[in-house]
Amino acid sequence: MNKAVVTLIIIAVLIVFYIIEKFPVALVTVLGMLAMVFAGATSFKDAFSCFGSTPVILTFGMVIIIDAIIDSGMVTEFEHVLNRLTKHGEKLFLVMILISGGLISMFANNTALVAMFMPFIASVASSSKGKIQKKHIYMPLAIGGLIGGTGSLAGSTAPLLASEVLELTGQQPFSFFTTAPFALIILAAVALSYWFFLYKLQVKWFDFPEVSHDVHSKKSDQLNEVLNLDEDRAVKKVLHGESEVPVDKKHGIIAIAVFLIVVVLFIVRPFGWDLGLISISGAVVVILTGCVDMKTELRNMMWPALFTLGAALAIAGAFVNSGAGDLVIDFLLRIFGPAMSNSKILVLIFLLAGWLLSNFMSNGSLVSMLASVAVPLAVATGQNPVPAAIACCIGASLAFATPVATTTVTMVQVAGYRFKDYFRIGGIVGAIGVAVSWISLVIIYRL
Repeated sequence: MNKAVVTLIIIAVLIVFYIIEKFPVALVTVLGMLAMVFAGATSFKDAFSCFGSTPVILTFGMVIIIDAIIDSGMVTEFEHVLNRLTKHGEKLFLVMILISGGLISMFANNTALVAMFMPFIASVASSSKGKIQKKHIYMPLAIGGLIGGTGSLAGSTAPLLASEVLELTGQQPFSFFTTAPFALIILAAVALSYWFFLYKLQVKWFDFPEVSHDVHSKKSDQLNEVLNLDEDRAVKKVLHGESEVPVDKKHGIIAIAVFLIVVVLFIVRPFGWDLGLISISGAVVVILTGCVDMKTELRNMMWPALFTLGAALAIAGAFVNSGAGDLVIDFLLRIFGPAMSNSKILVLIFLLAGWLLSNFMSNGSLVSMLASVAVPLAVATGQNPVPAAIACCIGASLAFATPVATTTVTMVQVAGYRFKDYFRIGGIVGAIGVAVSWISLVIIYRL
């Protein structure tokens, strides 16, 4: 059978398994990669080399650097600043959590971010005598984290995967902050929406009682089993109610200094240094200076996320190199014809596809598949492929409308959210994100 056809069949099976969620995402993605190797759609060497690629090494290094900052307790100082905002009311506190979460997640894994902030919010809520309620804050926290994660190559796997697809197809990959303007614009639009009308809708629609601490703990334990997140130290802290970390100023200063230097080097790229090289070098520094323990980091590393990222890159490479992408592009051009030659329409289609599909399947895997079609399609029709890649990345990161969309939104379900709560608030926020990002892409890239 033709390699391209085999690749498409394997991807179709993968999508089904992503949707039914019978097995963990990491396992399904790795099995899909192995199926492509055995079917001859990609070679063993090409597939497994992806686990040592720049995106995987960059993510690995940044997780260690961010862990060093968290373990130093310096984040506690920031939480104390946010705590002072509670005297000005719940709405301002909500908006500041949303914005803070979005900005921090540009550099930190958003799952770890949400896990880090949830105990703090729960503590504030319990001491506020009803002035602050977890059910009004947890969902905006998750939303901010997902949006902010698209703002840099260190924020989440989505921009990394889209950038890698660009490179696989012979195009110029993203710079470190290529997607930052769009993440910041969407974050600002959502923050304003919460200030002017979304907060009122939440208060009206979230008519269920505030979940008590005991119930919250029980739900967290159940959630831990469902998500299988035992590897993630930050999530463990949420599930066991640890909200404070002793402050170690010396290690905190070192970790923050290393983080800032790494970000500057990401932007400057001296001597053409690879982003993965910069990231892992920073990680080595925080380990050597005692900011983190190497054995502990290796034991608690987010291995499922790294395996998913590596396998997704291998699948994207197989999709492009096997000719499967060409088959899909030919099909789309035959069906939609001239419409696909319009940059505005092309970007909108992939924004909508990413937004809708990511509510039911892994957004990392989805980005690799969508970008593997969108980028070659843009090139084939004489368009700039970068806006198409950004559209795939952003669209797939607006998954707030279902509780199974991403680990981040699933985690905050402990606040008692029902499916309709995700669908209504998450759906509105997603629609705002699609509209704002489409307008921004059209204006910035003059489509």
